[in-house]
Amino acid sequence: MKTRLITGGIAAALFLIVLFIPWSVALTIATSFICGLAVFEILSVTKVVQHRGLEVAAIVFAVIAPFFGRMNGGWVFVVCLLYVLVLVFLTLRYHESVSIDKVGIVFLLSVLVSISLSCLSYLRTTGERDSDGLFYVFLALLMAWMTDTGAYFVGTFFGKHKLCPRISPKKTVEGLFGGIAVSVIISLLAGLVYESAVLKGAANVSYGEIFVLALICAPLSVVGDLFASIIKRRCGVKDFGNLFPGHGGMMDRFDSLLFVLPTVLLTVRMFPLVY
Repeated sequence: MKTRLITGGIAAALFLIVLFIPWSVALTIATSFICGLAVFEILSVTKVVQHRGLEVAAIVFAVIAPFFGRMNGGWVFVVCLLYVLVLVFLTLRYHESVSIDKVGIVFLLSVLVSISLSCLSYLRTTGERDSDGLFYVFLALLMAWMTDTGAYFVGTFFGKHKLCPRISPKKTVEGLFGGIAVSVIISLLAGLVYESAVLKGAANVSYGEIFVLALICAPLSVVGDLFASIIKRRCGVKDFGNLFPGHGGMMDRFDSLLFVLPTVLLTVRMFPLVY
């Protein structure tokens, strides 16, 4: 537990430094590193890649994906098309050793992980004010990670009914509801702090929207975690990596955000939480 707390504290401090650097592209670069490493970890664990070219293509796409928010739609389409063409070419060229089903898995995992986590970068540039983007990033992280924290402690002390014992034996129904409650409360408090300490009457925060969004995103964070757990269980590993002592690899730290980040991004662009 001590190692886990120390590692978490250091990682959080480094992330905060990147977030508050005035140079806005800093988070995009950091997200690029996160995406590239996460895709590398998940492909390494699943061992679906039998050809180095497939792995390199997937990682290159993951590294580029966070910059989509800074490109126009035409260039994004070009990059995506090139990625598909590279996968098709490698499938044709090495058809005897590269099976089409494994190429499909590489495509699914690389696109899911890289585009989902890239929403960190996309959120940073969303909103009327620069601070709005920061708030949205923090909110998404809180909704996912506070669910995990709340579920852990509530499940440890009150958990009796297993949620998905064959996928994640330690998760409980009580922990799930506890995690949702903690996520909702912390998210609302974050909105209150942002409105009173940063906005200071310049704009308002929609607490109703935050409440509903937290109710949706908290279970989605568990879905992301369970999805990653299925992969690890099928591959016979405990963690995707050992980058963070006590936490595992990059994927282990960000798997709960896979479906939360896109949901938050879509919501705040359609219905801004700050008005």
